[in-house]
Amino acid sequence: MKKYIVALVLLCVSISVYADRWDTRKYELRYGLGLNNFMGDICAPKDPKKQIWIVPFSSTGYVADGMLKYIVKDRHSVSGSLNMGYLTAKDPKNNSNYWYRDGYQFRSFFTELGFRYEYEFVRERRKSTVYRQLGETVFKNITIPSYLFAGAGVEMNYGGFNWNTKDGKERMNEKYFCVAPVIMMGVGAKFRVAHNTYVGGEFGLRFALGDKLDNCSGKDSPQFGKWIDQYQVVTINVIHKLKAKKNNMPNFKSIRVKYL
Repeated sequence: MKKYIVALVLLCVSISVYADRWDTRKYELRYGLGLNNFMGDICAPKDPKKQIWIVPFSSTGYVADGMLKYIVKDRHSVSGSLNMGYLTAKDPKNNSNYWYRDGYQFRSFFTELGFRYEYEFVRERRKSTVYRQLGETVFKNITIPSYLFAGAGVEMNYGGFNWNTKDGKERMNEKYFCVAPVIMMGVGAKFRVAHNTYVGGEFGLRFALGDKLDNCSGKDSPQFGKWIDQYQVVTINVIHKLKAKKNNMPNFKSIRVKYL
């Protein structure tokens, strides 16, 4: 009987100390860094059946991302995102499996604004502070919340396009700018490292509704236009849960790192 009374007292203390219900922290702020891999007309394989390819140092760039997420209800959320980074690709010179057309290469800085929906298919298990105070370890019943996402956005690219002249004696350069709608989808997971702070990883796909991210299309050459401009993004993120103000807007002052 005494054991149950102690547990009840500890429960009351725990509720008062850790009184953040899920709906008092309806927002999440995320920021991180990562890499991208471009797949388009430049650095494209000669085999049109090949749908996925990675050419290290020829098609990889970097990205920084930020996101504000609103939890609509358990498992379901919506978010707005801002990604900025560097896209690049060049035709490999000494690889017979890929096209090499006068040394084509593009380099562009991009900004992507997006809106997406997330579904959490692995929920975080609610740990009881009472049981932890009675001797349960922090690693018991650990879970890694995981989610799927899909959405749409718009991408703005500003960059340079390079190629060699026919005699190979001169390197030409052309500046370009393009805007394209994008479809996004992917999967992610996060691991709690503090009371309301997580470290996460995410893999995403981007498909452009256009064929000019690399400044090449089927109108320029019959070899072009066989592939939809797309790229993959892998990021490592830090995530903070935020409280909502009385007007239901996010309270960024509620960010705190309270270690487990």
